[in-house]
Amino acid sequence: MPLLSQAIKLIRSGTPFAIEMLMSVAALGALLIGATSEATMVILLFMLGERLEAYAAQRARRGVSALMALMPETATVIRAGQRTQASIAALQPGDVIEVAPGSRLPADGELLVPHASFDESALTGESLPVEREQGDKVSAGSLSVDRLIQLRVISEPGNSAIDRILHLIEEAESHRAPIERFLDRFSRYYTPAIMLLAAATIVVPPLLFGAPWQEWVYRGLTLLLIGCPCALVISTPAAITSGLAAAARRGALIKGGAALEILGTINTIVFDKTGTLTQGKPQVTDVIPAQGVSKAALLARAAAIETGSHHPLAKAIVQHARTVAPMLPVATAQRALAGVGVEGLIAGKNQRQSTR
Repeated sequence: MPLLSQAIKLIRSGTPFAIEMLMSVAALGALLIGATSEATMVILLFMLGERLEAYAAQRARRGVSALMALMPETATVIRAGQRTQASIAALQPGDVIEVAPGSRLPADGELLVPHASFDESALTGESLPVEREQGDKVSAGSLSVDRLIQLRVISEPGNSAIDRILHLIEEAESHRAPIERFLDRFSRYYTPAIMLLAAATIVVPPLLFGAPWQEWVYRGLTLLLIGCPCALVISTPAAITSGLAAAARRGALIKGGAALEILGTINTIVFDKTGTLTQGKPQVTDVIPAQGVSKAALLARAAAIETGSHHPLAKAIVQHARTVAPMLPVATAQRALAGVGVEGLIAGKNQRQSTR
C-alpha cells in the first residue's frame, strides 16, 4: 500500500508521527474490525489529496518549461568578422552576437546598434515593445521586434535574466503555504495524541475494570478511525490547487501556496504595467492634420510609410487607414530613424512619420 510505504519511509527518516502514520494505522485498524468501506475511504481521500498536490506541482513545472522555451538553443556569434553558430552555454561575457528580427535573445546583452525595439512582455508583462538605445542593457528572452541587431554578451552562462527567474521560481516552490506548515506542526502532536488515546481506550477498561477485550479493541480502533484527519489532509492541497487553477484561467500566474495565502491579506493593489489593465493593442482614435492637409491624405501617407513595419503604432495606423481607404499609395525607400520614426518616398517626395 503506497500510504503504508510512505509512512515507513518517514519513520526511517526520523519522522514517526506524521499524518501518513496515523492514516496507515487507522486504515489497518478499520480492516481489523471489518470496516472495509471506511478503510477504503480513508485511503481514497488521502491519495486524492496527494494527487492534487502533484497536480499543483505539475502546473508549476509547466510554467517553468514555458519560460525555458523562451531561450534559443544556439546563438549567432561574430568573431573576426565571421558568423558562427554556438551553443548558448558557450557564450561568454564580451562575445558579440547577432539576433534576427522575430528572434529572442539567448543571453543578457548590451545593445551595439543605435536603436531597436524589443518585446519584453514574457519577462515584464509590458505589452508594448520597449525602445532601446545603443549601450542599453537588454534581458535574455526578449524578442527583437523589427530589425537585425548586434549585442555584446554581459551575462555569465547560467546567470541570465531567464536563469535568475527560474531560480526564484524554484525558491518559491520550496516555500510552503503557512497553513501547510501548520499542518506539519499539528501532526507532530496530534498523531501521537490520538494514537495514545486509542491505545488507552483499548487497554484501560479491560485491565482496570475487567471489560471484554473484543468490545474495547473495536471501540479503540473505531476512535482511531474517527480521529483520522482526512478533512485536514485533503482540504489544504485542494484549496491551494483550486486557487492556483482559478487564477491561471483568468491570466494570473501565482508561484505557489505561500504567495496565494498572502494574497488574502492584501487590501491595496498598484498596477504599473499598461498591458495589465488594457489589451495592449493601440488603436487610432483621432486624426488631427496640419492646416491645409486633409485627414484622408495625412492618414494615407502615414499608412503608406508604415506598411511592413512591426511597430504596434505602425500596425494601428495601417489598420485604421485600410478601413477608411482600402487603396493606399505605394511608398519606397522606407527606413527607420533611430529615436524619431520612419521615412520614405511617396511619388518621389520624401515623407517622414514619427512613431514616438
